[in-house]
Amino acid sequence: MPFFSLKRAFTPPKGRTPGESFLRFMLLIAIFAGAGWLYSVHFDRTLDIIEARTAINDRTKSLTKDQKRAFREFSKVLKNEFGLELKLVFATERPPWPELDNKTIYFGLDTVGHTVDIAIPPLVERALGPGYVDMLKNEHFPSFFEQGRWARGTAEALADIWKRLIEVEKPSAQAPTAPGAVTGKVAPPSPQPPSENTHDEQ
Repeated sequence: MPFFSLKRAFTPPKGRTPGESFLRFMLLIAIFAGAGWLYSVHFDRTLDIIEARTAINDRTKSLTKDQKRAFREFSKVLKNEFGLELKLVFATERPPWPELDNKTIYFGLDTVGHTVDIAIPPLVERALGPGYVDMLKNEHFPSFFEQGRWARGTAEALADIWKRLIEVEKPSAQAPTAPGAVTGKVAPPSPQPPSENTHDEQ
C-alpha cells in the first residue's frame, strides 16, 4: 500500500544506521554534482571551439547583437564579392595568432592592452598599397582605443579596405564616386556599430 511504501522509503535498511544512510545520500549528491560540473566544463570548451571557428569571436562579451550581425553580413559580402574570408577576434588580452590561409583577412584586438594584430593576404595587401597595415596599427586604431570605440574603429578599417578593393577593380579611364558604380558590385552592409545611445563596448 502507498503508506507502507512511503514509510519504507524513509526507513533505514536493516544493518544501516541513520548516519550511514545520510552519508550514502550525500555521496550520491556529490556524484551528480561532479557529473554536472564536468558537463558544464565540456560544454564551455565546445562553445569556445565553435566560436573560435566563426568569423566574429567576441571574447569581451560587449558587442551588441546589431554589431555582431553587421560584421557577419560584411563578412558574407566580402566572401561573395572578393572570395575573401574575414576573421575578427576581440579579447581583453592579446589573442593567440590563429592559423590563417592566403584568403583570410584577420584582425585580433586586445581591447585592454590597446594592441591590434592584422593579417592581410599578400595579393590584397599589395592592392591596398605599401605600408597600409602599419598605417592601421599606428595611425588608425590608437585614437579609437583611447576613446573605447574599438568596434567602430574596426568597422571603419573594414569599410576602407572594401573601398580600396573596389577602386582597384575600376577601369583606369573612369572614376565613379560610389562603390560598385562600374563593376556592378554593391557596397556591403556597413559594419558600423549602432549609435552611441545604444549599448557600446566597454
